[in-house]
Amino acid sequence: MVADTSYYDALGVPPTATELEIKKAYRKLAIIHHPDKNPGDETAHARFQEIGEAYQVLSDEELRKRYDKFGKEDAVPGGGFEDPSEFFGMIFGGNAFVDLIGEISLMKDLTTTMDITMQQMEEEELAASAEEKLNIHDEQEHAEGTAEGAAPAASTPAESTTAASEKPAASPSSGTSTPRRYMGQQAIMDKSEEEARMEAAGLSQEEKELRKKEKKKGGLSREQQERLAAYELERKKAREERVNTLATKLVDKISVWTETDKSPEMTRAFEEKIRLEVENLKMESFGLEILHAIGATYVQKATSFLKSQKFLGISGFFSRLKDKGTLAKETWTTISTAIDAQMTMEEMAKLEERGGEDWTDEKKAEYEKKVTGKILAAAWRGSKFEIQSVLRDVCDQVLGDKRIKLDKRVERAHALVIAGNIYSKAERDPDEEGDFMAFEQLMAESMTKKGKEDKKKKKKHEHHHEEPTATA
Repeated sequence: MVADTSYYDALGVPPTATELEIKKAYRKLAIIHHPDKNPGDETAHARFQEIGEAYQVLSDEELRKRYDKFGKEDAVPGGGFEDPSEFFGMIFGGNAFVDLIGEISLMKDLTTTMDITMQQMEEEELAASAEEKLNIHDEQEHAEGTAEGAAPAASTPAESTTAASEKPAASPSSGTSTPRRYMGQQAIMDKSEEEARMEAAGLSQEEKELRKKEKKKGGLSREQQERLAAYELERKKAREERVNTLATKLVDKISVWTETDKSPEMTRAFEEKIRLEVENLKMESFGLEILHAIGATYVQKATSFLKSQKFLGISGFFSRLKDKGTLAKETWTTISTAIDAQMTMEEMAKLEERGGEDWTDEKKAEYEKKVTGKILAAAWRGSKFEIQSVLRDVCDQVLGDKRIKLDKRVERAHALVIAGNIYSKAERDPDEEGDFMAFEQLMAESMTKKGKEDKKKKKKHEHHHEEPTATA
């Protein structure tokens, strides 16, 4: 018996679950419940926090023992719980790849940006609430004023009408407060909804004009724009530090070959060292995908550098053009994959709302699997784009450091080609493809289905255009 089961319940596993089962459950739930994948759902953040906390305890052998015996209070990590947005990065390689790619910041950047931009909606809701209260208050005062200045019960309808029509024109010094209230209410009625909201928020005329200009610029307040600009500077600085650190580590890694006589024996020893590294890394979550991304970048950048030296920079110029073309293609692939995931989620939401006999449990499970796969694909594409972008800068720094002699930089390029080719060719044996690779397979299935659907559409489109020719 365990003292508490809430963490197990959060991950949907029994207290007897193995480490592998706990890891699989967390990966699936973290993807489904990430706040960025559930815009407008106020409970998503809390669920994501709960899932992350549960996994951090249950994935640690010592913490899990203390939790099983004493419950939550006695199972808090020494340094406190990690930020789930950073912890989410474990799905793509985790800490095992830190020395090669650093920490993936995609989810953290998205979450922070969303927190800042969501502030505008919260402010508008508060302003709308204040406006509503102001209108209710004015209506109450107007009703009281009307009651105070009402005509006697015995007056005729005509007299009542005349008296009522004269009230708005009454002098402010007449002692009645009705004209002030009427004018205040009329002023609110004459304002646009946005102006009334700003009035309710107590903004000065200068602030109102500034808000209007900011609205035209994209709906963000000056404070939000400043916060986003500050975060962008912070992010840029963090990226520079990441590139510098990775460049230093990469030089140290390849120095076991570049700082030797580079004999066949030393080359084989270097290759064996890289292969041993691959053997461990390939078993991580998305390990093969990350290794292939690293390898492709190393080979591309190093080959480009070597060609530029051989052909006096001419080949290097064309290689840079090729790099730009590759970057444009990767950008489009990343965006289109995210759009595809979004469309599938919307399609599932519509089917679920419609319900009916066709929306069976089996159909729902099929769509949940499909959506999870496409979300994974979108998250991976974004992470891969980030990884390769950072590594391009790392390679440029390692190969373009003019303080280092050219012949030494050429040696570095050759070392990158050797390592890059081994990373690019990494693969798993059939018996290594266990259940813990389920998410990679889920993503692959969703991408394969998309490819088949695209081919069908293309074939149908071609057939449609061929028909008029056939009948001519």
